[in-house]
Amino acid sequence: MIRVSPKAKRLKGFVKRCLALGPAPFAALAGLAAAVLAFALITDRTVLLAVAAAVAVLELGLVAALLARLLHAVKEAAVAPMTAPVAVRAERPAAQAPTEKLPARKLRPLRRWIARLNSGFSATALPVMYEYARNEQGTYAFRLAMFEGIVDWRDRRLRERREPVRGHFDIVLVSNLNLLGGTTASNAEEIKAYRGAGLSVGLVHHPVYEWNTGREVNAKITELLGENVVLLKDGDEVTCDLMIIRFPPALGRLLDDRPKITPARTALLINQTPFESYGPDGGRHFSWDIAAVRENLAAWVGDSTWYAIGPTVRETLERHHADELAGVDLADEYWFGALDPDVWRRDGRREDDGVIRIGRHSRDHPLKWQTIAEDLRASHPDAEDVEIHVLGGTDSPARVLGRLPENWTGYPFGSMGAAEFLHTLDVAVYFTAEEYVEAFGRSPMEAMAAGLPCVMPPRFEPLFGEGGLYCEPEEVEALVRALMADPERYRRQSERSLATVRELFSHQALLRRVASLGVRLPRETAVELEGAQR
Repeated sequence: MIRVSPKAKRLKGFVKRCLALGPAPFAALAGLAAAVLAFALITDRTVLLAVAAAVAVLELGLVAALLARLLHAVKEAAVAPMTAPVAVRAERPAAQAPTEKLPARKLRPLRRWIARLNSGFSATALPVMYEYARNEQGTYAFRLAMFEGIVDWRDRRLRERREPVRGHFDIVLVSNLNLLGGTTASNAEEIKAYRGAGLSVGLVHHPVYEWNTGREVNAKITELLGENVVLLKDGDEVTCDLMIIRFPPALGRLLDDRPKITPARTALLINQTPFESYGPDGGRHFSWDIAAVRENLAAWVGDSTWYAIGPTVRETLERHHADELAGVDLADEYWFGALDPDVWRRDGRREDDGVIRIGRHSRDHPLKWQTIAEDLRASHPDAEDVEIHVLGGTDSPARVLGRLPENWTGYPFGSMGAAEFLHTLDVAVYFTAEEYVEAFGRSPMEAMAAGLPCVMPPRFEPLFGEGGLYCEPEEVEALVRALMADPERYRRQSERSLATVRELFSHQALLRRVASLGVRLPRETAVELEGAQR
């Protein structure tokens, strides 16, 4: 065995540190040696001055390169943990962007961890990002990009530093505020109701750890921010009469950076079942874990009451998750979605032009559509005097049918307002995949608020009652034709639809619910609600 002396070890370490700085110091030494040799051998003064000038320029360039490398090392030290300094060897020109040549397999984890860091999961993301950056087997660009993600995060926290919010809110609403569909629509409508009633509202954006954390808060939410609606962040410390949490998957992993909230009462709104669909052998397409959400919620704010947002959700929980719900305070009442029917309704029916226009609006997801082609054709008849209009995308029904019939017209999601679209229809028809558990049914509720007769499968009857029309797919065409042929019947059904929305799904119904849970309504709002009930 060969023993290495301490002096040799120190020399080896010195050489490695010099190598880590790149070729600049060695080139500088070589330039100095060349200058000394030139002064010794060259006697012509003019030639000597020219050589000296060239060496000086070379030395200045090398010193600048060395300073740039040292500055980069300082930057790395500023973001690296104090106990684990990191040295990264130069492998690329300084002007090249660190992610410029990263392959997709590197960009995906980079973007995922930076998004989590920027979205409130810093205690989880930082150790992983430092580990990636310290890995000497990784590429320079990937390691540097991780460092720059950390630096950018710290810089932004410094730039956005503000006085912490302290005080009391009537309601604090916690949800994943970057979603595109029904959850965001429900959140926006509730905020409008609370704000319109003169209540103060604190909002907490709690993205789902495993989902698209990097997506910005939906514009439908940010446009509601103002004096009485405040977005709460890490470091804020508030109390509230009622804390409402919508969308249980968000609490599968708690934010590391979250405000401190002390609620008098907490309500968890179950607007999605633990599995997206259920068959004879149990649930499919896992969404969230009851035990994890219960534990995380208790650790954050203590006791809570859970509310199903409709009969279908409650039935599914009791049938498939009774053991997991043992000890959970599951309310007997439902927490229905809400809207302002005066904003949605239209006066009278569409002008008769000899065509029956059937339609629906929803996001383009396979479970939002029937999966049996025969049933889908039956509920959306292909007839010369029938048009099918869809807002939200038609890729899913096209896959089921093979191709869309000629009488279909599709509009992309967000290409027009839902109310504007509904006002162009005669009848709404809403059928989903047979195994899909529709937690509530915001799409048919909005159609009824517009005054449209809405045809649905019988499983929606416990929720909408006489506000809807119910039948099997093969019965849809006959029902719609009978309705369109009888203007008086059409009018009565339209009125029943609106009456159902006002009673169960209006802003007033929502305000009565939160008042029963301890939210103190302004006197004029309470008087108005009392008068409306008489």
